[in-house]
Amino acid sequence: MSVHGQPAGRARRAQAARSAARRAGPGASLISLLVASTAAAPPEQEQAEAADEPAKPPVEELFLGEAAFPQEALELQITSAPTWEHDGRRVGFSVPLLLELGITDRLQLGGELPLELARGDSGVVAGLGAVEVEALYNVVNDRWLGLVVSAGLGAELPAGSRELGAPGYALEPFVSLDKAIGGVHVGISASAEIRLPAARRDETELSPGAALGVILPLGDVVPTVELAAELEDTLSLLLAPGVLWHPASGLELGAALEIGLAGETPDAGLMLLVTTEIELAGDGDDHVKHASRSRAP
Repeated sequence: MSVHGQPAGRARRAQAARSAARRAGPGASLISLLVASTAAAPPEQEQAEAADEPAKPPVEELFLGEAAFPQEALELQITSAPTWEHDGRRVGFSVPLLLELGITDRLQLGGELPLELARGDSGVVAGLGAVEVEALYNVVNDRWLGLVVSAGLGAELPAGSRELGAPGYALEPFVSLDKAIGGVHVGISASAEIRLPAARRDETELSPGAALGVILPLGDVVPTVELAAELEDTLSLLLAPGVLWHPASGLELGAALEIGLAGETPDAGLMLLVTTEIELAGDGDDHVKHASRSRAP
């Protein structure tokens, strides 16, 4: 027997269900809503936590520009950047050693110790170039916007001789930016070198500079193209296409060609980068986690 075309058993069960829903009243609906909202919370919470995480760097170092990403707290980065340059009848070779230490996740202190070797008309000169120290502070690190902005101040000591670097002391405030646009990162840095007089007859010199880099992460291999400009007596332009490679956690290797386009730049050059990271605190899992940030998309 059926009621309105439905089997009698199904009709009775449907009627019983409607009666139970009326007896349950608004309390059951409220409980159902709370259960549903609780079930939907974890994915939203995970998305919020992911948005709060800082953006990850595509590379640890750039060839020409200043990287916007600081080292994490108690993380030491050691970089060697052997460079060969040819400029007319002058040939130069340098092996700078760069150290960067994260004091906090936003504050970083660093220094550069360059060993220089130059051969020119006056012969071969070797020694210590201009030693540099700098402090960098990360102002913005927004993963949701894909934007990182840092500012800092560098100080340069006089070189051992004029053939190995500029005389006198110098200060260099700078700002650097990294913007992720899809799978490409664009790095921009700007600075203003203020060179103090080396002698009474000298004058204070101001040399603004800027660098633009395009970084394309392709897994462990990261092609880059950078263009640097500096304005002294004339405008100098230097182009550096290169590639960076991450063969293992905490290790970055790179090579770039230097091509002088205008001004007081070398005619040609070759730059290598060898970068490694050391966690001064934390266990091995933390080291792998921090070192893997080089592979961020």
